[in-house]
Amino acid sequence: MTEQPAFVESQIAFLNDEWRDRSEIPRIFSKESRLTNTSRRDVTIHNARLRDEAGDLDLDGSGFVIAKHASSVTDFRNKQVVADDYFPEMRDLILRMTGAADAYPVQFYQVRSRHPEHFFDAYSLYMHCDFSPNGWSKLARSMIRSAGGEREYKDEDWDFSLYNLWRPVGGEVQKDPLVVTDASTVDRADIVDYSAVKDSDTALAAVPMYNDRQRFYYVPNMQVDEVLVFKQMDTRKDKALVCPHTSFFDPTAASDACERESIDIRMVCVFPK
Repeated sequence: MTEQPAFVESQIAFLNDEWRDRSEIPRIFSKESRLTNTSRRDVTIHNARLRDEAGDLDLDGSGFVIAKHASSVTDFRNKQVVADDYFPEMRDLILRMTGAADAYPVQFYQVRSRHPEHFFDAYSLYMHCDFSPNGWSKLARSMIRSAGGEREYKDEDWDFSLYNLWRPVGGEVQKDPLVVTDASTVDRADIVDYSAVKDSDTALAAVPMYNDRQRFYYVPNMQVDEVLVFKQMDTRKDKALVCPHTSFFDPTAASDACERESIDIRMVCVFPK
């Protein structure tokens, strides 16, 4: 790896402040709607490896960690291979990391590149959360059923957390890395639901508005045997709730840097109360 800076200065797009306390929700479903509803902010993005080396990252506090894991999978665009081989690998990893009673893969996943076939397969260009915190436990049970889970998990007996497991494929990340927000610096009041479709209030996810208390981190030169694991939802009140995230332009990247390709999958974990 090349020498890594302690931080980089860049810009990140956040939901416009005009959406704070409004009754309707924004819609982001295309490049045009993204540009209309978000604005770029100048930010400092810190090197997560330095916090990792200091032992200062955990899934229930900062909400993200860097894990070492060499996958047996090489063809991440083969859906059957991902389902049969990669999902079990990531399930074992998240169970070891969290001590959860069980874990279920979210069936929808994405392999992202600079030139995708669809809008939502591209690198994200605005800070976002994968799902809405509102109604999360109901959605968690639906995801578990879709994954083939037969056990009934009642709210009074179980808590549900959602983790994103993100890794580069094909080579190290040389440009357009992922940036995550330290969950301990996220104010729940700054997170607003939005719809990913044009004419409906379905397909809800969430986007944060900028707050100068927020702190941002990335993993320089991330390798294919590294996984950035970060929190996306949690019903446990004393744990990190969410790490909003996006890609960003790294001004230190070489002019001839390779395009980034990555896969992110999600795991629902269950914990007895």
